Amino acid sequence: MIITVTLNPAIDKTAVVDSFNVGKINRIYNIVHDSGGKGINVSKTILSLGGNSIATGYIGGYFGMMLERDLVDNGIPVAFVHIDAETRTNTKILSLTGGETELNEPGPHITEFEKNRLFEKLVGMADENAIFVLSGSIPHGVEKTVYRDLTFALHEKGARVFSDIDGEAFRLAMEAVPDLLKPNKSEVLKFFGKTEATQEELIEMGKYFIEKGVKTVIISCGADGALFFNGDKVYKSPAVQVEAKSTVGAGDAMMAVFAYSAERGYGFEETAKMSMAVSAGSVTTEGTKPASKEVVDELLKKVVLTEI
Repeated sequence: MIITVTLNPAIDKTAVVDSFNVGKINRIYNIVHDSGGKGINVSKTILSLGGNSIATGYIGGYFGMMLERDLVDNGIPVAFVHIDAETRTNTKILSLTGGETELNEPGPHITEFEKNRLFEKLVGMADENAIFVLSGSIPHGVEKTVYRDLTFALHEKGARVFSDIDGEAFRLAMEAVPDLLKPNKSEVLKFFGKTEATQEELIEMGKYFIEKGVKTVIISCGADGALFFNGDKVYKSPAVQVEAKSTVGAGDAMMAVFAYSAERGYGFEETAKMSMAVSAGSVTTEGTKPASKEVVDELLKKVVLTEI
């Protein structure tokens, strides 16, 4: 059983413009609405792979009901905690001349009662067969320690925890040693207090997490591809070249593949290659929609994975 946890979900609105100009009128010629948030993106991708997951987190108000209905209508089971405040909406401006601008709202305030309800719900769902995907930003009222505390509690029940978070929450979560860690390059640099690093330095950073007890580490590097760490093995895969429509959710697609594959016991190299293809496919769609199986199959033929 895969459970995705999105503490701060959103309705994502992607506006497509010819060219985005600050301080001027911008004509939108296409707009896409999606249920969003990192964990929800993971659930949508798992569904596209033919798998199942349960989407959890906090939702509230009109937009929360809209988000929940969308997931259920598309075949994704949900176990959200309903809150008094309104679920946020995010706006993403995609310019066809290049570049993507994101306007993300901070999200609702979560009460102490609501915090405890979700924590108890998640721990109650945990057992040795469960994989929890903890990812995304933290709403107001929730402590930065939430992912660390959840990881400790879920591990006590025998569950596996896959983590994709950043900032202080990332640093704190490492105290509980998640089973899989998927930061991007900038998040890794931030963790180590650096602004830039060579590939060799990034590899040493990735090995640091392995030495701390994390079983699998994926460092996504955008246009430079990704680095994969599994035990004492390190792999590199360059990005698959595609015509990009939206980069939002590309990292979530990678996480989805690893959760889906872990549930089925697939091999590491096979999983890493598939994650690159599914991630590249997600970039070819508008908004945060997963690519079709046909697109992924074609992209998989172009993936190169090298042990280094």
